[in-house]
Amino acid sequence: MIIVVTGGIAAGKTHWIRQQIAQSKQPSLYFSPQTETFPIDHLTLQNDFPQLSSISREEEDLLSSLSMENTIYMEVPWHLDTQSLESFLKPLNCHRVAITSPDEEIPEGQVPVDEIVISPVKTTIKGDQWLKKREIQIYRAVLTGEILDFSSLTTFWTELTQGAYGEVLRVKSIFDIIDGQCIYGEFMDEWPEKDFQSLNFPLNLDGRPNRFSGIEIVGRNLDKPTIADTLSDCCLSDEALLYYQQQFQESLEPEMELI
Repeated sequence: MIIVVTGGIAAGKTHWIRQQIAQSKQPSLYFSPQTETFPIDHLTLQNDFPQLSSISREEEDLLSSLSMENTIYMEVPWHLDTQSLESFLKPLNCHRVAITSPDEEIPEGQVPVDEIVISPVKTTIKGDQWLKKREIQIYRAVLTGEILDFSSLTTFWTELTQGAYGEVLRVKSIFDIIDGQCIYGEFMDEWPEKDFQSLNFPLNLDGRPNRFSGIEIVGRNLDKPTIADTLSDCCLSDEALLYYQQQFQESLEPEMELI
């Protein structure tokens, strides 16, 4: 079975998919068009479901055959025109789910859906209003291989979410930090603040990691050059990285000897 999930900005698409996977008895696969180089949602789902695999662009032609033994959740990014995917989706005989807020209607002319789900995420954000009435910007930075100083990162994060670099609507991010952890951070306007979450990925204390890390910021009047410069200031040089990793490795040696 192929379940296509659509919805506006911060509608709760990934959250709803997470709920469905947790309840499903059938093996699940995840697919999100045009996000292969920026797989934040897939990685956070995989953190909760380690066996969850993602379908790559090269495997798109296998969707029908893969759906015979798996439930495939296709999450359509909010900025992608669903109608542009219609020729691709129509032959697949998908079950189409639209995630929406209680007071939001599916726009006229939108491709038909089989099921409308009231958003599981409590938010006052109305994505369609932003899309129609305001200029939306997306800032993405791939940080794979970079290690960030956590103290500098938290300062940047506070400044970012409090509007120092523009009006921020939504942030999703994955960072590698100096103690070897890979952490997830998210922010949504009018949500209660959340602490960074440590992901269940192996510690990296030997050189620069090759796993994905990066940040996606959705907002208005974003000061992209300053964001880029500030993020760069949070990243450790090779010399600093070597020093800190040696310190952490030495601190772990007594524990290793006891094992």
